[in-house]
Amino acid sequence: MKTKVFRVILFFLVILIIPAFTLFGEKETVSYNENKTLAEFPKLTFDSWKNRSFMNGMADFFSDHFVLRESFIKAKNAIENAIGKNEINGVVEINGYLVQTFRDINYNLTDRNIAALNKLKEKNPDTNFYFMPIATAQEIFRNDIPRYLDVDSEAEYISYCFGKLNNIEAVDVTDKIAENNYAFYRTDHHWTTESAYSAYRALGGILNFIPLEKTEFTSETVTEDFKGTLYSKTLNENIESDSITAYHTNTEFTLTVKDEIYNSLYFDDFLTKKDKYSYFLGGNHGICKIENKSLENGKKMLIIKDSYANCIVPFLAEHYSEITLVDPRYCSHTQIKTVNASEYDDVLVLFNVSGFSSEQNFVLTEFIGGK
Repeated sequence: MKTKVFRVILFFLVILIIPAFTLFGEKETVSYNENKTLAEFPKLTFDSWKNRSFMNGMADFFSDHFVLRESFIKAKNAIENAIGKNEINGVVEINGYLVQTFRDINYNLTDRNIAALNKLKEKNPDTNFYFMPIATAQEIFRNDIPRYLDVDSEAEYISYCFGKLNNIEAVDVTDKIAENNYAFYRTDHHWTTESAYSAYRALGGILNFIPLEKTEFTSETVTEDFKGTLYSKTLNENIESDSITAYHTNTEFTLTVKDEIYNSLYFDDFLTKKDKYSYFLGGNHGICKIENKSLENGKKMLIIKDSYANCIVPFLAEHYSEITLVDPRYCSHTQIKTVNASEYDDVLVLFNVSGFSSEQNFVLTEFIGGK
């Protein structure tokens, strides 16, 4: 009898105490491990009660602020791994790496994006255009991914894109990337600086510049405690943290973002934050400009990009007096029209395969100016 009473008391304590701590305990606004903004407590009004948005908001609030939430998520994911569920939130663990899966390609969107790029080239026939989609870690580990996960081939997707280009040079650096022992981060979807350097060397022969040797850079490991976006999706503590390497020279650069001018392409402040990859260029900006103060060759490059470009840009900036970066994910129609592709010697489109295949805003590039 005493045992039953104890169980009843324990049950009511659990269903009362956990919600009480969730409701009245100290709240965070951001989950840095999951890299997400947490839901705020919803405002109760007659309309929000009537249309059920208050109740939906309460559900989101309790889900985001549940006591020991991250511990429960880690335990849940560990159990799913133990019972053989390999994929969690679109991420699979392969050979000590977290790998984002690539499937269900939207070919209609891909065709639309390629058509926008072709139209931009058509408006600028005298400007050199290069399209360099970057395969992700899935392509490197394709032979180790269980077949039942039914992922798509990134190599085939790249070939499909190349077949749609009109007067735009296709650049495939997948084999060069694969030669690196540390080609991709273990906990993040980005390629490493080492892979970016390999791509930079390959671009030298295509863009007619002589790439710098590694010995001409000062190599620096700026952090060994990087846990990226794929860790945020899985909270998998079994994966070793990543290191980030930067390659410096004595070249003087300025980076202009809106009205702010910076004298470096690297931002140390981010090394103390969750988003350590934003160490490169200070993160993503709709439009920004880099000037090489040590070079006067007058060459200008336009890079239409996603975040994969951020760690290769410092290498490319060694060879151009000016580089303008356009990230259509963060641009408005009005902003992107201020860029004129005909003012540049080279236009490089650099996206990771997964990002390009799903990027709705890429069509804005059609409105970049020309002759």
